[in-house]
Amino acid sequence: MNRYITEQEVRAIFKDEMRRMVGTVAEPQDIEWLPTSEACRKLNYPSQDSLRKAVSNGTLRLGFEVQDRRSPESRNCSYYFNIPACVKRLNTPPEKRA
Repeated sequence: MNRYITEQEVRAIFKDEMRRMVGTVAEPQDIEWLPTSEACRKLNYPSQDSLRKAVSNGTLRLGFEVQDRRSPESRNCSYYFNIPACVKRLNTPPEKRA
């Protein structure tokens, strides 16, 4: 399935990259929480399983970059990812991650 990104998404990516390059610290206006399927594409992970492994090995942390929104009786996880927080964490060198 080919998915093209919208002009709005391109502008948001460009804006975030410019902030990162210039070093401007600004809080995002709205936090974007996406389910695993969409977050996988946004964060450039090859599969949903690889994104889930990033949670299980501690690269992305529950309660910080990730929420588990499963119903109380469900066994399967239902992860939602805070995209700006995930990008920030993934751009931090592993030795500096707390």
